[in-house]
Amino acid sequence: MFRTSVPAIAEAFLDRADAVARLEDVLRRLKAGSPQWLCILGPRKIGKTSLLLELSRRSVDEEVAFVVLDVFETMPISVEVLRLCALRAVDRVFARHLGLSTEALAGRPADYRRALQSAAPFASLPSDLRADLLDLPDRPMDDAWLRTCIDLPERLAHALKISILVAIDEFQELGAPLPGRPQRELLPLLRSAWQRHRRVAYVISGSARTMLTDLVTKEHSPFFQHFALMELGPFAREDALKLLTDNAADDRTIDRSLAERALSVLGGHPFYLQLFGETLTSLRPPYDEGSFKTAMQELLFSRTGRLALYFENELDRLAGRSTFLLATLQALADGPRRFQAVASAIQAPSGAVVRYLERLGDAVIRDKPGHYRLADPVFGLWLRWRQPGGTVVPMRVLGDEAEQRVAEHLALMGFELIYQSRASRGAFDLFATRGAEQLGVQVKRSGFPVRFTAPEWSRMEADGERMKWRWVVAAVAAPPGNGVVLLDPAKAKKTQAAARLDEAAAIENLLLWLDKKRKASKPRKKLGSSTSPAVRRA
Repeated sequence: MFRTSVPAIAEAFLDRADAVARLEDVLRRLKAGSPQWLCILGPRKIGKTSLLLELSRRSVDEEVAFVVLDVFETMPISVEVLRLCALRAVDRVFARHLGLSTEALAGRPADYRRALQSAAPFASLPSDLRADLLDLPDRPMDDAWLRTCIDLPERLAHALKISILVAIDEFQELGAPLPGRPQRELLPLLRSAWQRHRRVAYVISGSARTMLTDLVTKEHSPFFQHFALMELGPFAREDALKLLTDNAADDRTIDRSLAERALSVLGGHPFYLQLFGETLTSLRPPYDEGSFKTAMQELLFSRTGRLALYFENELDRLAGRSTFLLATLQALADGPRRFQAVASAIQAPSGAVVRYLERLGDAVIRDKPGHYRLADPVFGLWLRWRQPGGTVVPMRVLGDEAEQRVAEHLALMGFELIYQSRASRGAFDLFATRGAEQLGVQVKRSGFPVRFTAPEWSRMEADGERMKWRWVVAAVAAPPGNGVVLLDPAKAKKTQAAARLDEAAAIENLLLWLDKKRKASKPRKKLGSSTSPAVRRA
């Protein structure tokens, strides 16, 4: 089963052995009384939360509590996230004694206090700690209470002689100005408190790679040299293939060759592969090349595709309404470019281009002096598709050579193209649109005459009638010619066993041919039909 809305854990978690081993070492050091802090670097949706939750699931040590939270859980972002961190620590410690969640009760402070006081370990705590725990849900957040929230996990762990691992995602956001707080005041406060803690270890992560790296490696940062760094990137090839082949249901299997095709387009990003697997297995099995093209079309090359919508949000986050930022991204969508090539493409002076590249942050990578590229090649592929004339991109990426030639041929006439799945949508390889005009296209790599069996021909006729499409056959010559000839099915020579098209069926001007077909299909009004009865009697 594919998981696109919840973290992948248990049987859905694929073995990131090195990353798991690194985190297990953090736990070992924590239990030994010498906690190590760890910073996990990785792009959005790469599996940071899944990794931490899987580590928590695997741990059978009742003397270690796991607190995993995301800064964006409190919106707008504020120091309230530290109250949430403390509440979650209380929940992870006491929930198993109570059989309910104290965090869920925090919105009803009286119920929270009643439940907490009934927990057996609560009575053994120091009186000042008990008082702070009872005040936790609703005490106003002033400076003193902020410090109390920061220290509370350590005090709780010390009192109960346990260890707590706190993992905070999107941590870099706490370095930004926060409502009601002095600018950049929170991070030094956290550092000064955390470095006294011996029973709590901290793991931070985030998608703003440069900002987070600077936070833990720059000398001016409060956290300089306090965190070890760990990279979390796309899956290795075998793990990525396993994600697709092993997560599919028994009656909707994905074979290795199809999984390899998906990797050739999406790479090893687990979120993209989960989305593809979910999209593909929503189609009717068995899955073939046509199913692959349909799933990829629906997922990535569609205005309503889930990955396309994800990239649309990413584009809005990066560029907003700035046409120059958008132009910079589009200039890099085709692949790495030198700085001057980017400046020339967006027609902007060098100083402005430097600012645009800086504003795009981690979306752009500088490989070597003067050379830039997009960090995510799949995002670049989507950007190429949404540009004017980009409808040929899916055919270039997904199609065979013949389909690519036909796509380019029709694109020159202003057609947009969509793949059709033979398994679910009919007989035609491509569906082409130009305004209100709809055209089914059957691609055939063949010289003349172009031949079809009677069942193949009947199916195309039936689907054309059922969908109310006009349709043509696109004959693509063998290399080195690769010429494309569009053929009129009305000029086919048919027998009971087969149908064939020769050079006489060639359509010289497709747009004119469609116009004539459209006019011929309109019902003609009878002469005088608009004349009133009185006039006719006269």
